[in-house]
Amino acid sequence: MGTTARVTTGADLPCEVELEAGDTVRTIVFDHPGELSDGDAGPSSTQAVSAALAACTAVTLRIYAERKGWSLDGLDVEVGTTYDGPNPSLFTVRIGWPEQLGPDQVERLERIAGRCPVHRLVTEATTVELESA
Repeated sequence: MGTTARVTTGADLPCEVELEAGDTVRTIVFDHPGELSDGDAGPSSTQAVSAALAACTAVTLRIYAERKGWSLDGLDVEVGTTYDGPNPSLFTVRIGWPEQLGPDQVERLERIAGRCPVHRLVTEATTVELESA
């Protein structure tokens, strides 16, 4: 299944993105502090990548744990982002594990965390093609 994200800009920020996935269309607001806006309407695009990495990691871990019959109640995933200029140079994923997990379970889940789709997207080469409409 593919998705389409569409932005039609106006004179000002923030920027509303219509994200179409199948029959569902959602609007996400992005902003950026600077000359055109105060940055309070929503996250910047790079902050949204950090949020996507945190969410994707948590969802991937929960899906895997459910298949194994393991409870992940209390799982805490935090992504710290280091910037060198306007672009992130490092994402640090910190995972707080529920107390009921054993060391073998945590070790396996740590490997699974690195396999979430957003983790792979930011660590592996992804082709981006620019086309004129």
